[in-house]
Amino acid sequence: MPNIKPFPGRPVSLLNNLILLMLLCLLLGIFSGGGSSSKDASTLEIAAPSGQFNLPADGAIRTPVSAERKMIQNADLTLQVKDVPATVDRISDLTVKTGGYLVNSRQYRYEDKISASLSVKVPADKLTATVETISGYGELSDKTISTEDVTEEYYDAQARLTVLEAKEVRLLALLEKANTITDMVSVEKELGTVRSNIEVIKGRLKYLKNATSFSTVNITLEQALPGSLKAPQGTLGKAWQGLITSLNTLIDFGSGLIVFLVVILPWVALIGLFFYLIRYLYRRRKNNKSVE
Repeated sequence: MPNIKPFPGRPVSLLNNLILLMLLCLLLGIFSGGGSSSKDASTLEIAAPSGQFNLPADGAIRTPVSAERKMIQNADLTLQVKDVPATVDRISDLTVKTGGYLVNSRQYRYEDKISASLSVKVPADKLTATVETISGYGELSDKTISTEDVTEEYYDAQARLTVLEAKEVRLLALLEKANTITDMVSVEKELGTVRSNIEVIKGRLKYLKNATSFSTVNITLEQALPGSLKAPQGTLGKAWQGLITSLNTLIDFGSGLIVFLVVILPWVALIGLFFYLIRYLYRRRKNNKSVE
């Protein structure tokens, strides 16, 4: 069988070319893949921070975290005092000294008690000290302090006021450029609505500013008149309450009886005089008949 010999040099060159081509494709694939990964990574690094500045989905304006809190604080006190008029004067003087003012005051008497009710406005930062001072004017029987957070409402009203004022400026500019009566009437109507809303918001902001700057203290004063017995304090008070109530009722009955007797005394005297006159006339007539 004859020996067939390959052409010298050709098979080896073809094999080498194939190997070089494969290596070249492999290197191109590595570099292109690495470049793509680097590009993706850099893209992620750049895009990631932008997510930190996304606006809320609902588009609402949020109250700044550093904004000053707006709180409304009021107090209600009930005191048992020895002298109601004198205590009212002391509270009025204290209110003026703290930089506040008297809202209203009323003194009245009901049955066996003299009472008074008054409301004062004091600076919000002096509310605690004022309440403690007034509580020392007598025996404190009731104390209530209420707090309302109006921060969100306050800043929301300010934001709406800014928007409406900007709208008012735009409407005024449109009013100057209006060429027809229809346009002028339409713009003036919208302008009137905007100005009305502005006045309402300004009024609400004025109230909120005053309510957060000054606190209201409502005070009720009670003074027992002499002659009424009070139940002792503590656990013995409940045990003696029935007895004290009976004694007070007896005192009230005696006082009412005396008043009743004084009221009917003139009528008793008149009725007695009437019966005496009838008896006198009867005896005189009887004596005349005896003489006859």
